[in-house]
Amino acid sequence: MNEARLKSARILAVDDDVGSICLLVNFLTRFGYNHVKTLGDPCEVLDAVAQFAPDLIILDLKMPKMDGFAVMRHLKEVFKPESPIPILVVSAEVTREIKRKALAAGATDILGKPFDPSEMLMRIRNLLNARFLSLELQGQNRRLEDQVFARTQELEKALADLKQSQQQAIQHERLRAFGEMAGGVVHDFNNALMSVIGYSELLIDEPDMLDDRPLALEYIKIMNSAGREASLVVSRLRDFYRPRGEDDVFWSADLNKIISEVVEITKPKWKDQALEDGRTILIDLDLEKVPQIHCNARELREVATNLIFNAVDAMPNGGTITIRTRREAGYVLWEIADMGVGMTEETRVRCLEPFFSTKGADGTGLGLSIVFGAIKRHDGEIQIESEQGKGSTFRIRLPVPTTEREPCETMPRLDKALRVLVADDDRVGRNVIAEYLRVDGHSVETASNGIEALDLFKTKEFDLLVADYGMPGMSGTQLARAVKQTDTIFPVILVTGFTEAPGVLEKSKDLDRVLSKPILRSALRRAVTDVVSPRQKEILQEPAA
Repeated sequence: MNEARLKSARILAVDDDVGSICLLVNFLTRFGYNHVKTLGDPCEVLDAVAQFAPDLIILDLKMPKMDGFAVMRHLKEVFKPESPIPILVVSAEVTREIKRKALAAGATDILGKPFDPSEMLMRIRNLLNARFLSLELQGQNRRLEDQVFARTQELEKALADLKQSQQQAIQHERLRAFGEMAGGVVHDFNNALMSVIGYSELLIDEPDMLDDRPLALEYIKIMNSAGREASLVVSRLRDFYRPRGEDDVFWSADLNKIISEVVEITKPKWKDQALEDGRTILIDLDLEKVPQIHCNARELREVATNLIFNAVDAMPNGGTITIRTRREAGYVLWEIADMGVGMTEETRVRCLEPFFSTKGADGTGLGLSIVFGAIKRHDGEIQIESEQGKGSTFRIRLPVPTTEREPCETMPRLDKALRVLVADDDRVGRNVIAEYLRVDGHSVETASNGIEALDLFKTKEFDLLVADYGMPGMSGTQLARAVKQTDTIFPVILVTGFTEAPGVLEKSKDLDRVLSKPILRSALRRAVTDVVSPRQKEILQEPAA
């Protein structure tokens, strides 16, 4: 970028401290930036930006009347240019949380006070370079648009095709960005589920713990709190088009039983709530005896729930929902038909898309997307027949297995007690895993981070390490690497709430097993058995000293 172009930049400095403003202006002037406007009152920023049209805003965070975060939010709401004005936040307090909050509010870069002059100069140059390059690019784009507009009718068809391709690319990018966002959301949600599933499994599998009323009450309170924080919609964000993974556990189940259970569970919606609204809704079950299928029963319950709720919403005047099952060659046929308002052809074609809804503010557009994703993961098919005023029929085909499976998971158990080190910065997750192991007879010591765990490992004898992936200071993979440097065959199990992490982490030579949160007790027990048994064999095969 031309040096003269950079020095011609208009810079707006906003800080209520007169000394800081004077220091900044002197600094900028000394390096040739003469077009500098200063403000001591942050409430005047909007007018100054409109009149001065700055190329860069240098902004303090802590100011009276309006702090820097509020200033950035107002700028984002009021001014929406093609190329946003870069904002350099200069603050005496630059913690991780402040950085995250500032970037979320609209900051482009962050620098701490007192600043290093050379670093400040470099950051200003980088931001202005990016600003002017962006403006040049916009100018080029406008010129290209003018040229395209002036083309003949022959080129208009090519332009239309190009726009269609661009739209598809934008849609693909939106879905990709949505998937990344969902991964982070699911990570937090899985951590919440850890306490619900973990403590409930302990109480179910070990009913004697219920005799300890204070302990049982504490577990129930934790589960209730976690359940309130989680939401069904968030938990299913990643499942719209997620393919069936190796860690998906499918077992033999009776589809008719699943349907009957869901009909009872959803009765408050289709019966009680409908009666309160002045509607009478009946459910007619026409269930023939069909073969058992291999499935994730929880997912199919959710499919049934969503389809029943969808049918109820489609019948504002009441009616009958017919649910039938039949056996077909190699499949179990499952139909849910309603007497509702039906769908237009466009709605029928698009109803499985994420966020597509005809219910306005009353609908999320997620229910049928969840249904579609779940059926695809079961290698099934879904067809929709609908006509306006004549209701809708959802026809699902699920494959009948050619081989039999055990109806439940086996619960392997070691014949010896282990000394286990559990490391997790999440207190609830750490305690659940520790209780799983203690109830199985193992002795457990816990650490709240990787550094603490490594210190324990160096000073005490252990047979197994169970570590969380995302810990501050020292991650689970770094901890595993340090342990393996001391003992190459020491078994390490890594647990993680990140949905995309297991497939990547399993390739690490420092990890013997990777488990996704929430962790079932049976899965942990099986993993412990698998990773510890080979170690015992290797120890037995070592030559005597």
